[in-house]
Amino acid sequence: MPAYVASYDLKETKPDPHPTFLKQAAAQGWKLWILSSNNVRYRLPNTTLIGTFDNLAVAEARLEAARLATENEMGRNVTTSKWIVAEYGPTRFNSDERQSA
Repeated sequence: MPAYVASYDLKETKPDPHPTFLKQAAAQGWKLWILSSNNVRYRLPNTTLIGTFDNLAVAEARLEAARLATENEMGRNVTTSKWIVAEYGPTRFNSDERQSA
């Protein structure tokens, strides 16, 4: 299955929906960490996720499902003001946060 990367902006509100969104995104298969070829996990930039899905439509649907689940859990509207989902191919990356795999 191909990997996809997503970047998004949530509309700022109080209370902040971001922690709940991250929990719901994880439940939908999205991750905050990327595994490198040297078997080290690197933390992605804020509001960036990676996941492995059958196709682009499924990846997009899982991002939207995370937003809807966040709305349901918080009991109020949660707006994704901007987002992008793209197939993940050969890349280079770095992060100041790392974990052994």
